[in-house]
Amino acid sequence: MAAGIDDPLSPAARLMYAALQLLAHLALPLLLLALVWRARKEPAHLAHLSHRFGLGPAGPGGAIWVYAASLGETRAVSPLVRRLLEAGHHVLLTSQSPAGLAEARRLFGTEPRVTARHVPADLDWAVRLFLARARPRALLVAEIELWPAMLRGCRRAGVPVAMVNGNLLDQSMQGRGRLRRWLLGHYRLFDRICTRTEAYRSRYQSLGVEPSRIAVVGELKYDQWIDPAQVAAGQRLRAAWPADAPVLMIASSVKDEEPALLALVQALRARPGLEGLRLVWAPRSPQRFDAVARALTEAGFAIARRSALGPLGAAELPAGTQVLLGDSTGEMNVWYPMADLVFVGASLTDDGGHNIMEPMALGRPVVMGPSIYGIAFAAEPAAAMGGFASLPDAAALEARIAALFADRAALARMAAGARAFAATQTGAATRTLDALRPLLGP
Repeated sequence: MAAGIDDPLSPAARLMYAALQLLAHLALPLLLLALVWRARKEPAHLAHLSHRFGLGPAGPGGAIWVYAASLGETRAVSPLVRRLLEAGHHVLLTSQSPAGLAEARRLFGTEPRVTARHVPADLDWAVRLFLARARPRALLVAEIELWPAMLRGCRRAGVPVAMVNGNLLDQSMQGRGRLRRWLLGHYRLFDRICTRTEAYRSRYQSLGVEPSRIAVVGELKYDQWIDPAQVAAGQRLRAAWPADAPVLMIASSVKDEEPALLALVQALRARPGLEGLRLVWAPRSPQRFDAVARALTEAGFAIARRSALGPLGAAELPAGTQVLLGDSTGEMNVWYPMADLVFVGASLTDDGGHNIMEPMALGRPVVMGPSIYGIAFAAEPAAAMGGFASLPDAAALEARIAALFADRAALARMAAGARAFAATQTGAATRTLDALRPLLGP
C-alpha cells in the first residue's frame, strides 16, 4: 500500500482516505463528548453545533471561502479579507475554534459582505453539504491546515483551492511515516500556495508541489489593521503608572513556561532599581487566565484583571496595580503600547514561539527563550536589525531584561530596530491578492 501513498489521488491514497473517514465516523461520539467536556469551562464550544455538520449560515453563492483555524490565523488573514472586500468579493470566513469565530465577528461583524461561522467537520458528507449550500468561488486556507475531506470535496466540486500565509516548518515535515507522507501529499492539491520566504518555497517543492504554483509574498501579519482606539486606550492605561516605571509585557505565554516566567518576574523585582517594575501579562489561551491570576495573587502581586475594568473606553487601572492581566481576546494592540519590552511565549518550551510581528509593528522590541523555530523566518532578520533577541534559558532572559531596563539608551536602540524591521515587511496582502487573481476571477 505504501507505493503512491504520497500522491493524494492514487488508488492507495484513496483507500487510506476511505479508512480514515470510517475511523472519523466511528470516533464521532467521542469527539462530541470531548466538546461537551470542554464546554464545562468554555460554553462556546457547544454553540453553533450545526455549523460542524455543514448547516448554519452559508452566505451568498460565489463568495470566497476563507478558512482560518483559530484566533491567530483569523488575525493573520484579516488584511487579505479587507483586500478581498475592496476588490468587490463577498467572504465566507470560517474558524475551527470559538476564539477564532469571536475574533472574526469582532473584526468584521458590521460588514454585511462577510459571513462568519464555524468550519464544517472534516467528514466527507458534511463538507459536501456545506459546499452545495455555500457554492464558493474559491477556498483560501490559512497557514498550515490540511483537511483531506475539505480539499477533496473542493476538487470534486471544481472549487479552486489556495493556501495563504503558508507556514510549512521543517518540524512539520519530520516523521515521514506512511500516514504522515499521505497527509503531506495533500499539499499537491492546492492550485496556489502563497508563502513567506524562499526557504518555505523549497519545502513545498520537496513535497512535490509544482514550482509554478508557489508564490513568495511575505508575511500577512505585518499588514494587520491596528485600531487607533486600542492604541490610545493602552497609552491611557499606561499613564496610570509612574512615567519612569519600566513595563514588561508577557505575551502569549503557555502553561508549561508560566512558572518560570513568574519566577523571572519575582527575580527582576528583587533587583536594585527594578522594584517598581510593572507587568502586563496576556496568556495565550483563555483557559489559562484564572490560573495565571491565582499564581500572581498567591505570589503577592497586586493585580487588575481586564475583565473587571469594564468598557475599554472607560477602563481605569486601580491605584497600586502592579500587574494588569489581559484576560480578554482581540485586545493585544491595547497591551503592546503599554510595554517598553515584550516577551513572547511558547519559547521557553519546545513549541517554536508565537507571533512577534504584532509587537514589532508597534515598535516594541521583543525577547524570547531559545525555541523560535516557528518564527525563525522573522526572528533572524529582526535580530540582525537589532529589534529582537533569543536567549538560551530563563536565567539569561532575566539578565538581558534587567540590562535593558538599566540602560534605557540600549532599549531605545532596540525599539528603533523593531520599528525599522517592521517597516520593511509590509505589502504581503496586496502581493497575495495579486497571486490569487487568476483563481478568483472578476
